[in-house]
Amino acid sequence: MKIEILNAIDEEFEMCPEAFGGPLNIEEVNQAEDELKVKLPEDYKEFLLKYGSGAVGESIILGLKEAGFVATPSFVDKSLHFRKALPQGYEQFTAIGIDGAGNPVGFNSPNTEIITFDFNFGGKEIIAESFEEYLEKAIREELNIQF
Repeated sequence: MKIEILNAIDEEFEMCPEAFGGPLNIEEVNQAEDELKVKLPEDYKEFLLKYGSGAVGESIILGLKEAGFVATPSFVDKSLHFRKALPQGYEQFTAIGIDGAGNPVGFNSPNTEIITFDFNFGGKEIIAESFEEYLEKAIREELNIQF
């Protein structure tokens, strides 16, 4: 991941460590991949290993551990939940967030682009080409979705 992104997240962490769930170890990440039957993108794995979950810019990133100040439910649990609610073709969906209307934000493996699926309108919107770009947009507050 770009050093500028990591530095920006580090600054947010230093200001409010309670907004992050804490780092994961590689065994926890591997177990999550096995449970979801997906290969997580390397940039998302890097985030999980370093921060676990948390508030980054205008976004809440799901991990496995609950952050103190923000709701960060398990991305495994949310992914399994949304896989049941989404239409056919989303059997490999991995949730990294939830917008303010309850719509999932994530990627549909093997694709690594970050999408949101709007249940009201029944369609997906690509909001970033990668998790790294998603973080960049979140830091710059350019996502234009309500959390």
